[in-house]
Amino acid sequence: MHSSQPPNVAIRPEGVMPSGRLLRLLGSAEEAICYTLLGALVVTTSLQVFTRYVLNAPLTWTEELARMFFTWINFLGAALIVKRSSHISIDFATNLLPPGPRRWVLALAHVITLVILSILAVKGFQFLRTTGISASPALGVPWVYVYLAFPIGMSLMVVRYGHSLVLLFRPSTPRDSGPVDRPGTSEGPQRPGGVGR
Repeated sequence: MHSSQPPNVAIRPEGVMPSGRLLRLLGSAEEAICYTLLGALVVTTSLQVFTRYVLNAPLTWTEELARMFFTWINFLGAALIVKRSSHISIDFATNLLPPGPRRWVLALAHVITLVILSILAVKGFQFLRTTGISASPALGVPWVYVYLAFPIGMSLMVVRYGHSLVLLFRPSTPRDSGPVDRPGTSEGPQRPGGVGR
């Protein structure tokens, strides 16, 4: 069911609040780190394949390093996907609701998500205390630097969903009638079009 809002109307203002600018800077940093880690993962994995199947002398540290890169890409990428509103969701039922009730249902979903993510973030930071000074066997990298990806990823998602929850109840501004953001440029889960004020 399509939104009742015209396709050329923005669903949220861009560049108005300082928090929006900060989130854009945060998003740029997330993308840069994810792309850098992805490139490093490709190089490390290629080196592992080359040394194992071509030289028949596999390096002992490449697989371990690739797993570390992959862990960070997963959790930073999860936060980046929240920014782009690309997480899988089933919105059939909410799209059948009138704009007013739809906004409250979305707000409830955001609150539940925020609570769960906040608990996971806190538990993740608490878990870091149990790792002590243990390190990976091949590289000797402390595991705390690998496990840190989980609470950081959860915390970034809390920021995104919290910002989106604020936007759900934020009064309209003249900037709301500007062009729609292209996919991948939003700074948090977008508000569905047609949500009433």
